[in-house]
Amino acid sequence: MKTVVEELKIRTGLETIMRAWIPEQLKGVIVGIHGFAEHTGRYENVGTFLASKGYALYMYDLRGHGRSKSTIGYIEKFEEFLDDTEAFVEYVRRLHSTTPIFLMGHSMGGLIVTYYAGFKKSRLSGLITSGAALELEANPLLSLLVKLQATLRPNGRVKLTVNTNCLSSDKEVVKKYIEDPLVFKDPTFKLLLEFNNATSKVWEYVNNISIPTLIMHGAEDCIVPKRVSEKLYAKLKVEDKTLKIYEGMRHEIFNEVEKEKPLKDLVDWISKHKLTSEQY
Repeated sequence: MKTVVEELKIRTGLETIMRAWIPEQLKGVIVGIHGFAEHTGRYENVGTFLASKGYALYMYDLRGHGRSKSTIGYIEKFEEFLDDTEAFVEYVRRLHSTTPIFLMGHSMGGLIVTYYAGFKKSRLSGLITSGAALELEANPLLSLLVKLQATLRPNGRVKLTVNTNCLSSDKEVVKKYIEDPLVFKDPTFKLLLEFNNATSKVWEYVNNISIPTLIMHGAEDCIVPKRVSEKLYAKLKVEDKTLKIYEGMRHEIFNEVEKEKPLKDLVDWISKHKLTSEQY
């Protein structure tokens, strides 16, 4: 396996960090999109596992996240995430023009890839979501306050309290998350507003998704409840769709104590679908 960490500038102008875990014998490629406030460095175990099974994982630090050269915790429009992802997929496709490419997103990354697949009418080999944040549990008064503040001072920041025990039952994972300097804890009002707005917009485009879809969620997720993924599964019109709910698991199923189970399911699903996928 080869691990790559390098600076990258994509056609949207975003300068960021790209990470890739590439096996010697390549069967397929997954483009991964990380979640809110985090970064690609938290996916070492996922990339290593996938590469051990013959699948490369390519990821980039999102705009406003990680080591990207952009204002941390800020985005002008949520759709910039879609444009950046499209540009990154194009970059990866140039590297692997004859290999099946799948798109996978966790949490807010799940929102990005779902929105992308419907809005851009993606013709990739498949779509995968993990704890997709297609809806947010928010107090109406708090939402109104965020909207007002985003209008008055979009660059203003708020200390965000995350119930880290909801992330994983693995205490070491939680500890590393809390201590990670690249995981920001003070997003701008503008990012929060755009995130919230996107959770409404995405449902307008779900019907456009026409590629095989794997939806994964922890049953004990207290950040994004499992009913959100169940709703996505119910609304998808594509016939080739699979819903996996993992009992006893929280928000980050790939960082759980029993993470081998969802990781194996992911590889099994991709292995099945790469055989029937078409390249566009």
